[in-house]
Amino acid sequence: MTDKLRGIIIPAATPFDEEGSVSLAMLEDNLAKWGRTGVRGYMVLGSNGEFRSLSDEESLSVATTALEHKGDRTLIVGVGRESLRLTLGFLDRVAGLGAGVDYVSVLTPGYFAKLMDDRALVDHYTAVADHSPVPVLLYVAPGFANSVSVSPAALRALAEHPNIAGLKDTTSSSMVDYFLAAGGRDDFCVLAGSLGTLMTCLTLGGTGGVVSAANYFPVQCAEITELHFAGEGHKAVERYLSLLRIVKTTGAKRGVAGLKCCMDLCGFSGGAPRLPVQPLSVAERDDMKAVLVRHGLVEP
Repeated sequence: MTDKLRGIIIPAATPFDEEGSVSLAMLEDNLAKWGRTGVRGYMVLGSNGEFRSLSDEESLSVATTALEHKGDRTLIVGVGRESLRLTLGFLDRVAGLGAGVDYVSVLTPGYFAKLMDDRALVDHYTAVADHSPVPVLLYVAPGFANSVSVSPAALRALAEHPNIAGLKDTTSSSMVDYFLAAGGRDDFCVLAGSLGTLMTCLTLGGTGGVVSAANYFPVQCAEITELHFAGEGHKAVERYLSLLRIVKTTGAKRGVAGLKCCMDLCGFSGGAPRLPVQPLSVAERDDMKAVLVRHGLVEP
């Protein structure tokens, strides 16, 4: 098992200030607070990082800040673009930041969804892995990639590449098939891409999860994996189910807008999402706070 991916990875939100500009100071504040918890590391420039709403220069500033403030934690940087050429170009710029980027994550291209068959995706990821100076993680998130996913057959081929270290799975039903497809490698990591599949992933032998809820509940999310790996499976399941119920009625509502609102309420720096995504209304925020107060997670 790869220790760098063992536990909870926070898919870090990108904070924006009141003018809508990236706030590196707010990101630094979050990293400092997260660094005092039991999370294993951070993934920047993923879907919760609103990477498609950032310029390459903004993206590099976010990656640089995470690199400078990650401490001893694992750092994953999203580099996926819609073409191989642009993906390799941005990957080179990230690699140029120097040592400390542990993995790059590559979302499946999705604009030409009907053309993203097994051959196209295997060729794409193989070329990225051949080129990359750091290990590659497949980022399978059909909800953010026009329903494009990596098939188990494609994963079976890709798992043979020594520079492809694993997969983040945010599908609703492919995890078992992914474990079976990658079964020939002990060092191939399958990570849950949501809290909803975290316990399934751990039970099947996965290393952990890249879990949105860890942006605002890092202590509680990390505790689940700590209990699991300590052999206290029953307690882990109890804490997991309890946390899942709360998340579904708080930060998981309204996507990245709800996530950022919940971060703010829990003492982190979420800020507003970048337009045209709308922030939560005052009423929605008040409803979320009431749930958090009822569970003793924030002060009234």
